[in-house]
Order: sequence, then C-alpha cells, then structure tokens
Amino acid sequence: MALPKENLEEFLKKNKGYKVLKRLEDTTIIKLPNGELLKVLDKELLLTIKDTGYDLERRLDEADSFTSFKNFSIPTRKLEHNGRISAYTMPNFPGINFTDYYVDIFNLKKYAKTHAQIEENIKKGNELGLVFPDLCTTENIIIMEDGKVYFIDYDGIQIKDMPAVGYSTFLGSPDSVLTPKYYNEKKGLFTKELDIKSAIFLYFVDVFGVNLSVANTINPYTGKKVTLDYIFSMINLQAPSIQHKVWKLFQEQEKNEFLGDDMYILAEKYNLMPDMPDASLKNL
Repeated sequence: MALPKENLEEFLKKNKGYKVLKRLEDTTIIKLPNGELLKVLDKELLLTIKDTGYDLERRLDEADSFTSFKNFSIPTRKLEHNGRISAYTMPNFPGINFTDYYVDIFNLKKYAKTHAQIEENIKKGNELGLVFPDLCTTENIIIMEDGKVYFIDYDGIQIKDMPAVGYSTFLGSPDSVLTPKYYNEKKGLFTKELDIKSAIFLYFVDVFGVNLSVANTINPYTGKKVTLDYIFSMINLQAPSIQHKVWKLFQEQEKNEFLGDDMYILAEKYNLMPDMPDASLKNL
C-alpha cells in the first residue's frame, strides 16, 4: 500500500499551529499539531538524491517494506510542491540525539546497553535491505528517555538497490571506505560490512576517545605510522577478542563482527578497577 500523497501547501493549511523546529542547511524540520514531524527538503538535496538514480518519491514508495522495523522512523505520507515530491511526514521520537547524549562513561555496563541496541538496529535494518553509511553522523541516532534507541534520516540512507546520498567522513578517507569490502563500485552500493565498521568506530570514540580512522596513517608530529598495537597500548585495551574484531575492520578478506557480548566482558573488567589509570581511556 503506497503512502498517501498530498499537496504541501494545502497540508500546512490544514495543520495550523505547526512549529518550525530546525532550519538546517538542506532541510527544514516542522512539528505538526498531532506530534508528527514534517521534513521539507530543499532543491539541492532533492537533486542530490535524484542523482543516485532514484528520486525521493521512489524512495518513499518503499516505506511499507520496513513497517516491522519498530525502532526506525518510517515515513507516513509524501507531499508534493510544484508537481514534485519534496517532503514527507514521519513519527516524532522525542528523545536526545546521540551527538548530545552523555552517559557516565566510566559505567561501561550502562553504555554497553545503549550500544547493543545500536547493533541490533543495524542488524534489523540490514535484514530488511537497509544500510546506514552515515550512521556516524550521530544526529541520526535518537535516545529516548527510557533508554531505547531509534534511527532516523530515511531519505539519506541506502534503501535496497537505491544508493545512499553519501557516507560519514568520520570513517576515514575514500581510500579506506570505497574499497571492495565496503563498497560495490559497479552497483554504487555500500555493503553491510560498513555498518559494522560504523558501530565499532562509534564505540571506540565514545568509550576510548579514539577515532580508529587514524589507524595505519602517519602521525604528522612523529612521522611514524599509527599502528593498531600502538592505539591499544595507549588506551590500555587488554581484550584480545575486541582487538581482533578491530583488526578485521582493516582486512579486505576478513568479515567484520559486531562487538556483541565483548562489550559487557570489557565492562566487567573496567568496572572492577577502583581508579582508572591517568586518562587511560582518553589518551588519544
């Protein structure tokens, strides 16, 4: 069943009392009286989406495929302006975006519960044919008051055979992201392996204060390569299983693995330590 389609101007007239929440560089987010959100995309972003080979309307027509994904903001209607679909409505998850979400970072058990949900959301999305190349733009992750994790940003992700608009540069240079392991150049599609990389990169920057994209690059101050072993020693990471999973991220022939239960094992170890070594989690 296709999403209902309405005229944007007429829709706004019917929804008097709406409130503009954000005016971003390429979109405007409006809160409607019934609590839903309206996302209006500017011409440039609409053209960028169309350049992928599938315009916004074609993407929105796939929304019904993802209704079983309860922790994902699924569009509810499409709206046209001047004969072109340029906006859509979606449920409002009134939480805190992950960029502004802070937990007691020394309570790694608490953080693991949040990160485990991120991993589960990725797995569910992947099962349905979604890939989240921009996941490390953490405004696309919402944490609710009860701790539940939701993903948003439907128009920007990879939907089945519809390429994503882009990817998070947090993951590294194009040379390290647009490789056969992470990107099918012929199809113009990212692989599910990239989502696991994103999840682990998020974990390391939040827990250890380290962006793993520095691995195997040259430190401009020392002129030496930043190895994984050096990173592990700097953050006092003594967890062989997690080290191995990080190592896999940089190997073209190795399948990536989510952190899974290793997060809780690590939390037990660090929570038993009465005092953290001097900035051991934040050395880099």
